[in-house]
Amino acid sequence: MKPDTLFKWLSDPEYNVRRSYRDLIHTAYENVAIVPADPIPDHVKDGQFEISGLVKTGADERERGTHRAAPLRIDGRRGDWSDIEALCLAGDLRDDDFEDRFIDDVIVADIGEGTDGWEFNGASYAVELR
Repeated sequence: MKPDTLFKWLSDPEYNVRRSYRDLIHTAYENVAIVPADPIPDHVKDGQFEISGLVKTGADERERGTHRAAPLRIDGRRGDWSDIEALCLAGDLRDDDFEDRFIDDVIVADIGEGTDGWEFNGASYAVELR
């Protein structure tokens, strides 16, 4: 398929795509859909995470990763990645699922529940993997 054909097809809902192109597009989508996801790399599961941003546990809520408070440091080796990896391999891992599983299965496994669980209510975060 020519780039200009693809551009017209993507930008114009009324653009009439040739039948042969429809078959190619359909086949391409089918091929992508059946390619299994890669497992989570070991360097991620075994990594050290530094999380900067607004972190709350119980009544303690502070901006981490500033001159006043160190980043929240998490040792990924202590976590249980099985649920995260299963969702990832199934193609069902959404952002909210990842956040929930990461808190429950990695953060809590490494440093415990905190005073009253962990909350990340900020607008943006920086996560550094070491």
